[in-house]
Amino acid sequence: MMRWAQSDIRTRTLAISLGPALLLTLLLTGYFTHTRLQELREELDASGQLIANQLAPASEFGVISGNIPILDSLLQATLNTPQVRFIEVRDSQGQPLAYVEQALSREPVRIATFHAPILRQQIRLDDTFLLNPPLADGTARAEVLGEVVVGMTDEAFSQRQQQILLRASVLAVLALIATLLLAYRLAQSLARPIQAMGQTVKAIQAGNYQARLPETDRSELGELARHINHLAAALDQAQTEQQRGIAQLVAAREDAEQANRAKSEFLAMMSHELRTPMNGVLGMLQLLGTTTQDSEQAEYTALATESTEHLLRVINDILDFSRIERGALELESICFDLLDLLKGTVQAFRHSAGERGLQLHLEIEPGLEQRKVCGDPTRIRQILVNLLGNALKFTERGRISVGIRGQILDAQMLWLTCTVQDTGIGIPADRLQRMFDAFQQADTSTSRRYGGTGLGLSIARTLAEHMGGHLHAQSQEGCGSTFTLELPLPYRQCQDEEVALLVDSGSSGDDCVLLVEDSPVNQTVIEAMLRSLGFRVSLAGNAAQALPLLDLHRYAAILMDCQLPDLDGREIARRIRAGNGPNRDTPVLALTSNALPEERASCLAAGMNDQLAKPFKRSDLRLLLQRWIGPRPSTGGDPA
Repeated sequence: MMRWAQSDIRTRTLAISLGPALLLTLLLTGYFTHTRLQELREELDASGQLIANQLAPASEFGVISGNIPILDSLLQATLNTPQVRFIEVRDSQGQPLAYVEQALSREPVRIATFHAPILRQQIRLDDTFLLNPPLADGTARAEVLGEVVVGMTDEAFSQRQQQILLRASVLAVLALIATLLLAYRLAQSLARPIQAMGQTVKAIQAGNYQARLPETDRSELGELARHINHLAAALDQAQTEQQRGIAQLVAAREDAEQANRAKSEFLAMMSHELRTPMNGVLGMLQLLGTTTQDSEQAEYTALATESTEHLLRVINDILDFSRIERGALELESICFDLLDLLKGTVQAFRHSAGERGLQLHLEIEPGLEQRKVCGDPTRIRQILVNLLGNALKFTERGRISVGIRGQILDAQMLWLTCTVQDTGIGIPADRLQRMFDAFQQADTSTSRRYGGTGLGLSIARTLAEHMGGHLHAQSQEGCGSTFTLELPLPYRQCQDEEVALLVDSGSSGDDCVLLVEDSPVNQTVIEAMLRSLGFRVSLAGNAAQALPLLDLHRYAAILMDCQLPDLDGREIARRIRAGNGPNRDTPVLALTSNALPEERASCLAAGMNDQLAKPFKRSDLRLLLQRWIGPRPSTGGDPA
């Protein structure tokens, strides 16, 4: 079956043509040969029986009279008949009366015997018998005087049989040769055009749209050749148009990129140029506020300072936005007092809140006092300032609440959750997600009434994501909004009992999890989550680091990022399942930013056991690991 599937059109045509012809020739030749040999055998038997039947009446007188010489002469005369080997006359007792035969040949032959009884014939020669001969009476039994035995050889039959077989074979061979020639002509007439079509299609597939086929006739193959030529012409025209369109798109893209670069460079340059005099103006106003002024002058100074600070915030937002677009945003990592940063940021807005008649509350979860964390305090303060500024701007009465909670993931990682809740105008549900897009506000009336560029939330979310966290919002129109910032922050100190519990959870040899993740921030966050769940963690930043570890150690589970810089995570999973290493049956859990069903299906098809979409909570990771390797002793609760 495999050879037939891989054979060419010429071989298939010959097989299809010769197969039935060969079968039909063999069947017809065999049938007619068998029929002719059967007829020849019947003729031989009829001839032998006829000779025996003719000799029986002729031998009656010799048997009755016992005249043996007459019988010998009669038998000798009949012996000259071709194919007669012997003739024997027997009496009624079966005793031979006369026997003649021809000389034996050297080659053994088959002899067929034919028997005919010798009957006594009673004939009355009176007038009554001659005038009225009696009818044959089947009941009358004649007296048997003996029998005649004739033996005939099958030499003639064998000769005729050989002649018939030879002629049939010659005819069959001639018929097959003729069929072969016709089939070969037919195969050539089909194979050559099809081969030419195949070569032309390959040339078209390779990009040679100038290839053409000869249009020789109006048969189906000719029509197919014309269609292939039309296809090649259409593809040639489409390629020309596509190249023209690609050239236009490339030119348009280059123009757009150049315009975007010019815009970003212009924004960056203007922002820097504006910051220098603005810093000078703001500094002078602050110095002016320290001098002796009357109430009117102090009011003018405060208004000028507030306007200058607002303009400076706009310039800073534009500068940050241009940095983000150019990919030039950089984050620093320094140690700072988290509680001081939070209190100082909120304290800066208490005066403005009091002037507007708003209550500003700060609620800090116990345990964050004197906590030293590492990160970018400037960017964290920028996010909080943006959230508090929006809450203050869009709240006319009521209160603003700031809630600070910290979840200890392990001895090295803190999960910070900061919520800013107001009782302002709120945001419609259909516009909530658009609030994080650049230059977007709830509607145009909001911009006219409250001012602003619409860059603050977009920059805040981008900064949060760059620091490994996320920023999301909940709101109800007319009732207020709640913005939640979540960030992973490494810290230097931890409690002694936490360290002891972490050491105890890593004492067994089968609780090590391999984390394959290229992002340093994600490595830090996920490693801290795993350690807080009671696991030891091995880190790999790419496939080159992960594959040797997989060959040397057996892990309880493998957390695999799907987008690695050197090799796709799915390909690593395929290699794990196809190999004979110690982790062939280890659960492989995919970490991906794509939560679509198609992404999950592709991970499972690659040999992964499950998928966890980023961003995820510690509780999500704990449930996933419990599903595949069972629960572990945890060193802390799940973050909100």
